[in-house]
Amino acid sequence: MEFRLTSEQELFKRTLREWCEANLQPIAAEIDAKEEGIPNEIIKGLADLGVMGITIPEEYGGSMIPGQEITLANLAIQEIARADLSMSVPVYVLLCLGWGYLVTRHGTDELKKTLLPKVASGEHFVGIATTEAGGGSDVANIATAARLEDGKLIINGEKSYISGIRETTEQRDGGHITLFRTDPDAGHRGFTFAYIPTRSKGISTTLYEDVGRGGLSTGGLRYKDVVIPEAYILGEINRGFYLNMEGFSVARILVASACVGAASKALDLSVDYVKQRKAFGRLLAKFEAMSFEIAEDESKLAQLDMWLRYTAWMTDQFYADPGSYTHNDISHAVSICKLEAPLLALDIVKHSMMHHGAFSFTKECPLELAYRGVLSYVVGAEGTTNIQKLIIARERIGQEAIPYR
Repeated sequence: MEFRLTSEQELFKRTLREWCEANLQPIAAEIDAKEEGIPNEIIKGLADLGVMGITIPEEYGGSMIPGQEITLANLAIQEIARADLSMSVPVYVLLCLGWGYLVTRHGTDELKKTLLPKVASGEHFVGIATTEAGGGSDVANIATAARLEDGKLIINGEKSYISGIRETTEQRDGGHITLFRTDPDAGHRGFTFAYIPTRSKGISTTLYEDVGRGGLSTGGLRYKDVVIPEAYILGEINRGFYLNMEGFSVARILVASACVGAASKALDLSVDYVKQRKAFGRLLAKFEAMSFEIAEDESKLAQLDMWLRYTAWMTDQFYADPGSYTHNDISHAVSICKLEAPLLALDIVKHSMMHHGAFSFTKECPLELAYRGVLSYVVGAEGTTNIQKLIIARERIGQEAIPYR
């Protein structure tokens, strides 16, 4: 494995950073504060740079480089998160990249032709709808169900805490990869995964008011006899549980990417501030309480960043050659990223706020955006902290570590 980025990857990273610093960073606080959400010109600009198509093949309008999909997605999300500490734009993009990739890998030709060019161009959002009031990480309690009739799926149920409600109904278009039961007696072997456009007849929506990440809407979806074509199923019927796990592996990598990007920016802000601000007649950088804390944060972040890059590379290798690694290898590495990244990012943001003092507790300081945004990934999005510990324990210890067996 080559640890250095290639010259092409370095150019991509540098070009995206320059664009984000010029176009996204100046309006990040405004995006978080207004109901209008992410401006179309931001998504269009990212699409023009090829970002929205990183996990989509060229034949469907994407910019995918086979064998580098997740590696490039990791770099992209880190750069976007550095510019938008609220996590609104990073999350929007990572959802499209992660779940769009699942359509690339398992969608029918009809679904790919219908959806992927719109995602790559920035016209459509594609997210994930798994969580319900009684079942999120606990997939066994998911109650949304569907039946197959005359080549169509008829779906009934309800989903909660879903990102991209307003984006798929008002601001743009699109839908969600949705998990539901098609065989109620088969346990986890009775779920199916399918793409459901949010504007389908029979769908009603609700909106929640989140603490942070204000530029990306969150809410609920209610399905009442919603009809979609059988061609919108991903993979095979009753195999949705396994595709759900595959999709979450990629999504969790990119969540970690967003956290690393935000933490990196917060650390930069700390370094800049302690080199300029004086107290008791000397620079803050000369106080070991601060300089040593920055050193520790730098060390931890560098290690996580390298592990994340390795995990993205490993995932690319696995998809290019399934014999190179196992599903267990991937889930183990991914869960380490998802366990560590939000917690470390929150610590680094908190330390940076403490370095900045009272200023960090104002809306004028970008760190408050990061604190609220990163927290969403500590409390549960894309899998709670304890779920990641359970996965890691299962892979390291074995089946004996699974509490419900």
